[in-house]
Amino acid sequence: MDIRQLHYFREIVRQGSISKAAEVLHIAQPPLSQLLKKLETELGTTLIHRYRQKWELTETGEIYYQYAEKMLRQTEDVRQRILEIDQGVSGTINIGVSSACSNLLIDHVSMLRSHFPSVKIKIISGDSEELLKKLEQREIHVALLLRPGNTEHYHIKKVNKQPYVVIIPTHWKSKFSTEKLTFDQLASFPIIMLGAMEGHFFYENILKAFDERGLKPNIVIECKNLTMVVALVSRGLGLSIIPRMDYASPYSEHTTLLDLEGFEFSMEPVFLRLKDEPIPKAASQFWEMIESFFT
Repeated sequence: MDIRQLHYFREIVRQGSISKAAEVLHIAQPPLSQLLKKLETELGTTLIHRYRQKWELTETGEIYYQYAEKMLRQTEDVRQRILEIDQGVSGTINIGVSSACSNLLIDHVSMLRSHFPSVKIKIISGDSEELLKKLEQREIHVALLLRPGNTEHYHIKKVNKQPYVVIIPTHWKSKFSTEKLTFDQLASFPIIMLGAMEGHFFYENILKAFDERGLKPNIVIECKNLTMVVALVSRGLGLSIIPRMDYASPYSEHTTLLDLEGFEFSMEPVFLRLKDEPIPKAASQFWEMIESFFT
């Protein structure tokens, strides 16, 4: 049993088939099948029940998979620590950011670059649900996203709360006589709705606000990606209700932000990292910088 076997078995489980794993690993399928058979012989157990069109992990297979994950993660941690000792403050940090919070990250990345120019930064975009999964799977070290309902497994650093605003195509501005809009006004326009996300209730709260006023919103498009929502608004396809997020984008010149009356809810962006999990030195330095910034 060696690291190669652990790595190959983990990939078979992750991909759900030997053929797909072989493609990812860039090896032929027969040797990978033989390796699995050899591994089962060495362990004296069946790790995967194989059928014609599908297969499933056995109970012992699940135990071995968890062992493989742990050993490979520890091996990678050792390699990373050795590399950091050799290279000082260099290294790589993987930062996840949701589309709703992307503009809030730019200043912090700029600060990191100015303090640690040798650090390589990888920025991974996604919605909050995807990023939480990536944190759990150790694919990213730190995430900036909208605060989820349950944060007990994370170290958390709060960013300033962001109120909801209405974003309209700029050429619609003449349709409104005030800088603060009401739900009654919004109900007569097509609405591009920021889609519902697990652990967040903004979608439900907006619908509730319309319902409490006896109004039915004309929702023509739903989308979880804020950048796409803003782009759609800029094309005049509708207006939207979004968290302010100090928003600036290539579409800003074609959109206008207006205040929303009678809606007291706000969004709370947060930086998150897993509790009780070691992170690379570069990521630790970034987290310390965030803590000092928001102290």
